[in-house]
Formats: sequence, structure tokens, C-alpha cells
Amino acid sequence: MQIRLVNENFHKDYGRELLKARGVSDLEEFLNPTSKSLNDPLLFDNIEKGAELLDRIIKEKGKILIVVDSDCDGFTSSAIMHQYIHRIDETIQVDYILHENKQHGLQDHIDKILESDENYRLVILPDSSSNDGSYHDQLKEINLPCLILDHHITDTPLSDNAVIINNQLSTHYPNKDLTGAGVVYQFCRYLDQIHGTDYADEYVDLAALGIIGDMGSMVQLENRYIAKKGLSNINNFFFKSVLDKQSYSTGGKINPITVAFYVVPLINAMIRVGTMEEKERLYMAFVDGTRKIPSNKRGAKGTLEYAAIESTRECTNARAKQNRILDNAMAKLEAKVFKYDLLENKILLIRLEEDDDFPAELNGLCAMRLAAKFKKPTIVARLNDEGYVRGSARGLNQSALDSFKDFLNESEMFEYTAGHDNAFGCSLLDRDLSNFHKWANNELQDIDFGEGVYDVNFVRAAADNDIQDIIFDLGKYEECWGQDTPEPLIYIHDLNITRNDYQIMGKNSDTLKITKFGIAYMKFHAKELIEELEQYDEIKMDLVGRGNINTWMGVETPQIFIDAYQLRDNKYGF
Repeated sequence: MQIRLVNENFHKDYGRELLKARGVSDLEEFLNPTSKSLNDPLLFDNIEKGAELLDRIIKEKGKILIVVDSDCDGFTSSAIMHQYIHRIDETIQVDYILHENKQHGLQDHIDKILESDENYRLVILPDSSSNDGSYHDQLKEINLPCLILDHHITDTPLSDNAVIINNQLSTHYPNKDLTGAGVVYQFCRYLDQIHGTDYADEYVDLAALGIIGDMGSMVQLENRYIAKKGLSNINNFFFKSVLDKQSYSTGGKINPITVAFYVVPLINAMIRVGTMEEKERLYMAFVDGTRKIPSNKRGAKGTLEYAAIESTRECTNARAKQNRILDNAMAKLEAKVFKYDLLENKILLIRLEEDDDFPAELNGLCAMRLAAKFKKPTIVARLNDEGYVRGSARGLNQSALDSFKDFLNESEMFEYTAGHDNAFGCSLLDRDLSNFHKWANNELQDIDFGEGVYDVNFVRAAADNDIQDIIFDLGKYEECWGQDTPEPLIYIHDLNITRNDYQIMGKNSDTLKITKFGIAYMKFHAKELIEELEQYDEIKMDLVGRGNINTWMGVETPQIFIDAYQLRDNKYGF
């Protein structure tokens, strides 16, 4: 375990000083963002043309088709647009179409749309399709224009049959971290401005969910405002239902961290492994959660349930199903790792075979689990008919390699890398695999990925008298943490532990609680650590963890959740 102090080791105003160090220039505006943080929608290229197009179709009572992108951002951005149109005119026929797998845009739908008898007048593609110019041209042949509300970078030719509203393609729009749901929300705000209405904010909760679900930066004031306003004004019945279901896990706290960890994964699990009927119910839950539908719950045949409640239950089951599939896939992949000595390379790259028959939508989760288990940046990919190995890559957040994506790009062997620094899709030619491994092994020869590197914000000896102050002060800022403003990490050294200092808890006896100097140090799923501690009457621990405040019967107890640790007999020098 290596420690890097990434800011001053602050000894007062802990939360405020940390935010300043992370680049927050106006603390008051950041802590209490107002609508002034929103950019003018007119900064989007083509937004006036997009509004004119939609208004014309609505005025003519034309049928509208929405293509729903296959992730949380896609579902929320489509649901915002769908509901907003009906808020303008509930008589407009708005249909939607879902992807069967993890596709995006028009590729898998184009033939269906071209052959449809519905006589649609407009196709709306939230959160996708900026790079679908050839398909937009095909729709021009049947006089079907496209309205794109997207945030993805594209360098492909654009079609004159598509009005593209995209922050990445808009020179004057400053927030390049706005996601699809945010773009749709801004488009609706512009429609409000020109119509003299006030409908967009009814769906700001879904904009917040989409931005958080797509890892939109919370350093951006616009994103932070939407997240703060949306999470404090949750109107969507389905969103409320999932939060109620997850209230134990969230501890009743609703902020970007709890939504990212306990709401988004349920939605994404359904999109990954749910049946088409279940995905249909998921979308219905977003746009019309109070509709009564037949319940599929065991023992409830013949009864009706709210779509939101029914889909919440199904999302929970989908998460469990996903984990079962993952467990089976991991057993096969781990066997493959050892069979082919794949750990000999610095990058763990698993090329899937025919017997690896789990859904491709789980490639990223498999890569994440393998990276965590074997402490190596990991790629899980499949060879296609064109000779490319394409799949998902996951880096290690606590390692000397800050951006796995940038590292792969440096090799100049990859067809593309698309996504975040340590979670992205990638593609390279199968014939380049051997050369890639040789290059990567040489470049990374001095890096030990098994030794975690933690960027910490506070360093304290266990006996220091301000650890409680740090935890309580950081607790005031918990709604500030999110993408690009991660939860602060505290490094504690010289924690002397005797057998009387800890207790083993939980139904599986795998939760450890160490109590020292008024702080409860908690480690969950801690069987290995418990076994280590039981070998000693007294031992020192150094640890990295996250502060937390536990409230029980009106009493607040400062805690630190242990992320990493090392036991030692000698003093560790920092």
C-alpha cells in the first residue's frame, strides 16, 4: 500500500479547504448553486432549428418516435423528452423503441423504421446518434427528419436530415461534461422560454439521475446545480420507488454518491440482463409510473400493481440475476487466466471464446471484477469476423497508472478507446496482440499493480485529536462528492490494536469493528483481516478509509470505512 498526499494536509476548515484544492474557485456558489449556474440554452448550435422542427410536428399532430438509448442516461433522457411532449400536448402519439442489447443509435433499428407503416413525422434520438449520418440520410428518403439531443463526440460526416444539438459539437457551449439527460433538460428549458411555460423543472430529477448515471463531472457547476436541484425535488414515482427500496443501503441519504451506488446499478442491471418485456416495463415506469399493470410477483397472479413498484421489484431481481451470471462467468474466466498463464503479462487481456456465452453487456463488469481480483488493468474482449478484438477495459483507480485509456492510446495499436479513463470500450487487431503485450510489458516493467497507490487527502496518526473533527466537518459536504470530486480519503497510521479493541459482527461474522479514541473503524467482508488479527495479541495497523457519521437513537458516532490496510510491527514512515 503506497500513499500519496495530493493536497495540503489541512488542519482547519477541512471540507472547504479540500474543495478549494480541487479547483473550486467560488465556494459559496459551489455549495449553494443557483439557476445562474445553468448555461444559456442558446449556446447550443441548432437549438432554435430543433425547437422549430419539434413545434411544427406537434402543431401538425404528427406521430413521433423516440429511440431509447441503452443505459441509465439514455432511459432518463428519453423519458424527459417523452413526458415533456405530452406536457405540451397529451394528444400527440409518441411511440418508442428499445434496443435488445447494448446497441446505440439507429444501426439495429433502421430497417424496422424504414419498413414501418406508422407514418412517423419525426424521430428523436436522445443521448445517441450524432455519428449516424448515413442512417439519417436513409430516413431522408422517406421524408423522416431526425432530432438528435446528444453529448458524444463525433468526427463522422453529418446529414442535412438531422438537427443535432450536442454540447461537444457546440463551440460556445462551455460544459462538455453535460450528458444526454442534461442536454434534453436544457432543450426543454429553451422550449419553456419560447413558449412562456415552466415544464422542464418537473423532470430535473431525471436529468440529475442521468448525469450521475453517466458519470458526469460534479466539478462542473451546471451539473452540480442540476444534481442538487434534482435530488432535492424528486417527482418521478419510479425514482422515488427505487430510493425507497434502497433506503437501508443509502441510510436515507440522497446525494450523487448514494444514487450512483444504489440506484443506477439496479437500472443498468435491468438494461443488461432483463427481458424485452421487463425493459418495456422499466421505460413505462419512468414515463407513467402510476399506471396499473398486471403483477408478475409470485403469488400475486391476477392482481394489478403500479408500473413503478412492479419495475422496482424486477430491477432488484435483475441485479441478483446479473450477479449470478457474473459469478458463473467469473469462474470460467478465472480458470482461463490460469490455464493460459495470462498473469504473465502486465495487462490482463482475455479473448473470449465460443464457450464464454455470457451476455456481451457484462464484459465491463467482468473486467472490473478481474482487475480487482488480480490487481491488473484488464481487457475482456471477443474476436469478430473482421479480425478485431473488441470489448471492455477496466483500469485500477488506486494504481500508478492514472489513465488506462491514455496508456492504450500511447501504444498506437488500438482502433479506438471510448469512454472514461479507467472504464471504457476498446478495439485492436487480433494480429497486434503479441506486439501489444511486448510493448506494455516493457512500458510497465517497473510498476507493481499489486501494491495499491492511494491518493489521500488527510494524514493523521491514530492518536491525533482532530480526526473526529475531520469526519464531522466532511459530513457537512457529503452532497458535494461525486464524479471528479471523490469522497475524501483519510490515511491513519499507528493504530495500535489489541484483542479488546475489536469485535466481529454481522450474520456471516465477517464485519469488523475496531474502536479507538472515539472512532469506529469498520471493515465489511473482512474475513481475511479478521483471520490476520486473530493471530496477534497486539498489532499496529495503517489504513486508508472514508469518513462516515453513524446516527443511532439520536447519537452520532464518527466512523471510518476501511478501504485498504497493512499490519506491521515496526513504525511506518510517511
